[in-house]
Amino acid sequence: MSYKMGFLSVTYIDISSGKVLLADLMSLEGFIMFKKSQLFLQSLLLLGAVAAVPTHATELESMIPATLTGKLNYATLNYWLVTPEGSSYELRINDNNEPFIMDKIGQEITLKGAILTYTDNSQYFQPKFDQGPQVKPLKFTKNTEDGTASLYLDDNEIYASDEYGNLGVEKEFPIADGKVSLIWLSTGGTACPAMFMYVVARQDSLPLITTEFGNCSDIPTITNNKDKITVALPGNPAQTWVFDLNNFKLNEKQ
Repeated sequence: MSYKMGFLSVTYIDISSGKVLLADLMSLEGFIMFKKSQLFLQSLLLLGAVAAVPTHATELESMIPATLTGKLNYATLNYWLVTPEGSSYELRINDNNEPFIMDKIGQEITLKGAILTYTDNSQYFQPKFDQGPQVKPLKFTKNTEDGTASLYLDDNEIYASDEYGNLGVEKEFPIADGKVSLIWLSTGGTACPAMFMYVVARQDSLPLITTEFGNCSDIPTITNNKDKITVALPGNPAQTWVFDLNNFKLNEKQ
């Protein structure tokens, strides 16, 4: 193939015989159109071939519960698992269960389900997936670059402030479907070592963040009686803050 003043010199070769069948000049646009039409025809032939092959036998002979481990493969709209012993099983996948495996192609996975055997001796594997809701880890991470203290919950930023240079988890308390975390906030200086706030993280809702509180003391005394969390801060004046675990409201105790 060579370029000639915006044209392509195209040679057609018979693959089976190796003979040159046709040599011609074709514009670049014409060549692209030719390749597109060629790919379209190949796609039609492939679809025809797929349609001609029955997806399964008409009669199910057996269904045996099994657990398979192997490398997940995908091609031409089909998934299959190759076990370490070399056995290959095509997976019965539909729109409902495909999201459970579509990001695991090329990985070694373990699937529970059943091996289906049909009267023509063909075999398939029907995986069974847990349809329950995914549990979020509710994990906190932080970023203190660029002079801003940011707090993340499961990689989603939920708090950021340029008034503080650092932050972290002081203590955590489990609640139904989540946890309550006492977060400390620091400017990095000695004038005000610490302030605090609460974050309520739950599986079924967005995180709740209270207002910042404290008197700059960084030596809190924390107690929890299951209904309320109390934070006592020494100082002049001293402060006591109560966080209600029933309605998630924060109040200063007078």
